[in-house]
This record gives sequence, C-alpha cells and structure tokens, in this order.
Amino acid sequence: MSSKVFTIMPRDSKKSLAELRHKGMIPGIMYGQSLTHSIPIQIALPMLQNIINDTTTMIFKLELDGQIYDCVLRDFQTDRLHTEILHVDFQFVKAGEVIKMQIPMNFEGIEILRSKKYILEKAVTKIPVKGPVDVLPEAFVVDTSNLEQGSKIFASDLELPHKTEMLLHPNTIVATIQ
Repeated sequence: MSSKVFTIMPRDSKKSLAELRHKGMIPGIMYGQSLTHSIPIQIALPMLQNIINDTTTMIFKLELDGQIYDCVLRDFQTDRLHTEILHVDFQFVKAGEVIKMQIPMNFEGIEILRSKKYILEKAVTKIPVKGPVDVLPEAFVVDTSNLEQGSKIFASDLELPHKTEMLLHPNTIVATIQ
C-alpha cells in the first residue's frame, strides 16, 4: 500500500463536466461495500496520472474532507483517441474485504531470452483473481531466464496467496517462448 496520500475533493454533480476538465480536474466516483452511498469526486489530473502510472501498489490512500480512504483504482475512461482522461472510478476497501481484481503480469529474465534470440509472446497481461484485498499480489512475477524455446507458461504455474482464487482456467496459456 502506498504511504503517499492523494487529495480528492467532493464534486457538485450539477456542474459542467467539460468545465471541470478545462480546469485540470477529472470527475469521478468513489464507491464501496462499506460506504452508505457512492460519492461524486474530482481529482487533479497530475495526481490521477501519478496513481495510474504507479505500478508498485494497487491500494491508494485518498483524502476527502480530512478523512483517509484506502481505495483501488477500479477504472478510468478516456476519449476515443485515448488522449484525454474523462472519468475515474475508485473502490473503497477495508482490510480483509474480498474483491475481484485484474493483477498485472511482470516477466523477468527477458534480456536472457533476447541473448538467446528467443521471443516472449504474452498471451495474457492481467490475471483476474478474487480474494482478500490485503493479500492480493501487486503483480504476478514470472522468471523466464531458464526457459527454452517452445516453453509455455500456464495460469496454473502462477503462485496464488492463501485464500485467493484465480478466475481464469488453469490451462490458459499466459505466455510462450518462441
């Protein structure tokens, strides 16, 4: 979990979204099982970009009106050209709460494969899992340095934390070495 706190502000849902974006703010929503209702929010674009680009954690501390919320970035929408962020969704989570997440794949040892003139073909870049938010991995890390041409990495090869369930068939090919 990130120790940095990102400030978000309540959003007046009656104000123009285009005007809000013109001022460098991105409209969004924060929701969660533990909240009595979803909260319309706004966040400064540079802060949101820091959150989106942070690959070290999936739980972010968001401050709203002096209260800290542990949230996961659930989704963000862009325009058709993917040049402008239009909206963001955060899910408030509590320790032990079971959620579904897409966990990214990180492959190590790629430089060794390249030195052998092998190519890593990624068939899956994120793995859907379900489990307590505080035990979900930030990423699945696969060491490819000892693999040979023709090797296949299956979903069943990935190690899951206790009480975590993979929502992908175990025989799904995650990557191959060509």
